[in-house]
Amino acid sequence: MTLTTILLLLALLVSTQVKSNPRPDAAVFTIDVTEAAGKAPQKSTIRLFNRLYASLDIKPTLIYLPSKRGLTTVNNGELDAEAYRFVSVGQRYANLIRIDEPIGVGNTGFFCVQQNTCGIRKNDKVAMLSGFERAAEICVQFLLSCEYVSSAKGLGKLLDQGLVQGILATTLEGKQIICQANGDKYFFKLEPSLVRYGYHFVHRKHQSLVSALAENLREMRKEGWLNIDKSLAQLTDYGCGKQVEIL
Repeated sequence: MTLTTILLLLALLVSTQVKSNPRPDAAVFTIDVTEAAGKAPQKSTIRLFNRLYASLDIKPTLIYLPSKRGLTTVNNGELDAEAYRFVSVGQRYANLIRIDEPIGVGNTGFFCVQQNTCGIRKNDKVAMLSGFERAAEICVQFLLSCEYVSSAKGLGKLLDQGLVQGILATTLEGKQIICQANGDKYFFKLEPSLVRYGYHFVHRKHQSLVSALAENLREMRKEGWLNIDKSLAQLTDYGCGKQVEIL
């Protein structure tokens, strides 16, 4: 066998190996969204995070997990970012880096069926999601009788059946609660002492993205993408045929 023939055979072998091992696709960037926002990606949420990451040439994939499991998964580096958390929650996880510019505001208050039962009254029976931040502390602080429920649908049933005076939740969580409830009209009363800003967090392996994400959030606020400057009426206009009256 001539040297030329051997070289041709080697070239053919290398070519075959390259074709059988194509370059893998670019890594997927995943963001955890607490299941309180829904078990399937909302179009508005998808648009928001696509806009946030567009300048970085990243199109994120949203993953919906139970609250604590989602945080743990991001902290372990299995997912890349946490969509929205209060500072007091995110700071408990060593590997999460907060984007300093807020991504939204948690307008927390009471959803009720009857206007005269909306608000904080001693010994009222109130329900909330089991993963609600500071739940036990709030119940003790306001002397409430609290029931913790694992799903938004379950909360809606308690409210419709008159088993609780109200549901303590943010306006974001309210969409899943109210839209799955059976009634046509509900009331919402904001509790100012529970209003807090929410922030986007990324795993520390993405620290290089932090400053760009903060700048993008500043621009998005100017463009009206965020809920920070929206009225309660706008935030509770859920588009599912239910009326929410602000008290």
